[in-house]
Amino acid sequence: MDTKPQLIYISPDIITPCPYQTRTIYRRDEMESLIASINENGIMQPLTATRTDKGYQLISGHRRLFAAKMLNLNKVPVIVMDKTDEEIAVLCAVENIHREDLNFFEQASAIKLLINHLGLTQEQAGKRLSLSQSAIANKLRVLEIEEELQINIIKNRLTERHARALCRLPKEKQHAALEYIIKHALNVTETDKYIEKLLTPKVQKKKPKICIRDVRIFTNTIVKAVQIMKKAGFAAEYEQSTTEEAVKYEIVIPLNRK
Repeated sequence: MDTKPQLIYISPDIITPCPYQTRTIYRRDEMESLIASINENGIMQPLTATRTDKGYQLISGHRRLFAAKMLNLNKVPVIVMDKTDEEIAVLCAVENIHREDLNFFEQASAIKLLINHLGLTQEQAGKRLSLSQSAIANKLRVLEIEEELQINIIKNRLTERHARALCRLPKEKQHAALEYIIKHALNVTETDKYIEKLLTPKVQKKKPKICIRDVRIFTNTIVKAVQIMKKAGFAAEYEQSTTEEAVKYEIVIPLNRK
């Protein structure tokens, strides 16, 4: 049973990071802004942590802890909570999937970390995170995209639905497809249509085969044409020769009538 959380002030040096934290690299501009704010106003929102044999393990507040160490603060406010390892894993995952500063790939990594650590099914993870099994599956699907493409997707401010659409393609086609999506600034609906088009097999039109009956129709037409010219007063003539590969007609049409 949990004891009542306590607010204490402790050294940042005895707080270890949470092993379930998915973000380990922070944007410099974000951190500079946070460091300046803490330097001016102090830490307004306490960190949360749990006690361990070696000190304290952080649950939330990694950016604030990082900033405190950059400022060489002696003490930081921490709300201490008695939580089991499983409870900490769930709390971290819940925090990560609701953090606006984490992109959807990082959120998916947090869910995957929770599933792997606790040996959960997608349905079990969904119950702990108040999400449906299909929502969990959709979020995890984007991790199938290789890291280089993930970086490009985030850099170009594409959405999770863009990424899920890209997942429908074989990996060898994803690079070219992503370049096209970015180049033409496709929205989600346009991307879905584009991906669907790539997945639809192209039907090649078969060239019509000419049979012997068709050839006779053509030759009869030639003969009739020559007969019509004769009736019109032109001494038209034709010669026919046949080989194994073709039927050859040589037609002579005088420029003057008889």
